[in-house]
Amino acid sequence: MKREVKEIYLLRFVACLGIVLMHSVTLALNMYNIEEGPQFVILTSIQLIFMFGTPLFIFISEFVIAFSYSDRLPKKFYVKRYKYILVPFLFIGFLDAVLKSIESPTIEFAKKLLLNYLEGDFHGYFIVIIFQFYIIHPFFVKFIVSRYPAHKVIITAFIINFGYLAFFNFLDPYKYFPYLSYISLQWDFFNKMPFPAWIAYFIVAYYCGKNYEKFLSLLQRFRHLLLIVSLITVSILLASQLSGIITEVHSKRIDVILYTFSIAFLLFFIASTRRKMPKFIIFISRYSFGIYLLHPLVNSLLKIFLTNVIETLSVFSVIAISFIISISCSICITYVMSKWQFGAFFVGQLTNNGNSSNKDAQLPVHQS
Repeated sequence: MKREVKEIYLLRFVACLGIVLMHSVTLALNMYNIEEGPQFVILTSIQLIFMFGTPLFIFISEFVIAFSYSDRLPKKFYVKRYKYILVPFLFIGFLDAVLKSIESPTIEFAKKLLLNYLEGDFHGYFIVIIFQFYIIHPFFVKFIVSRYPAHKVIITAFIINFGYLAFFNFLDPYKYFPYLSYISLQWDFFNKMPFPAWIAYFIVAYYCGKNYEKFLSLLQRFRHLLLIVSLITVSILLASQLSGIITEVHSKRIDVILYTFSIAFLLFFIASTRRKMPKFIIFISRYSFGIYLLHPLVNSLLKIFLTNVIETLSVFSVIAISFIISISCSICITYVMSKWQFGAFFVGQLTNNGNSSNKDAQLPVHQS
């Protein structure tokens, strides 16, 4: 039996809280309509610093699968993920459409619901990406892993990922595709939904999970470089934003790729040096999927209340209130639903350990 991958706790913890903080900043930016100035630069920089959320969760998801089932998936692998990941995706997508149509009279419920399901037009789009890799995993193991050296596969994955995102990062769709209808929506869909936009995370995570002990050994060997590389990659990320090279604030930027890996490896090394993870980190990690699914909905309701008292609050007060309340409410709702027989079909199961004794229930989570 393989031992517990305690490092996953810290990765889930940081990614989960980072995503919530990032969305709390987004809420504040929208409520105060901040679009320029020093405050805008500070807040968007905070968002960028935590932009590793979505790709890090893709890394976590495939890492756990590769560690637990490096060669073959169990029989009920897909059944459990359809029940406890895809069904909650449909339910939360429905709630998101309801709330958005209530918030804005210009948004039609039926249209928003279709966009959520077909275009990934809400925070749950991450689940569609994960399912693509669930489907790809066995074919990748059978036709790629067994035939090609790991270093060639990884290099190819990076070339595909960088090339795919560069196309969307640097090409102006309105200049080159002005004749396409709904160009903004379609451009966003193809930028984030197809698996080539995230393939490097999947590939690297597979080899790290399959070769877990060797991976930890490499991190130990290069431990003195991990923090330095993280600082360099985040500096590049912020510099490209401030200089106007890439101005979109999202996780589908080419400069996020190396930044995410630097953070993932640094967190892995830090966690590997500890005998046990603190209980609070384990607690948040277990509720991470529920937090991911529910916190944007909590924010939508919270915005209604905060709008009435916005004149008495500062921007950073709104961020703090949103961060604390959205996490607390999401945990409470997930806890209550977990006590109900069918609750997992609405908010997913509590995320279990990186332990081979209960591998089937290990679910991924996200974020933007």
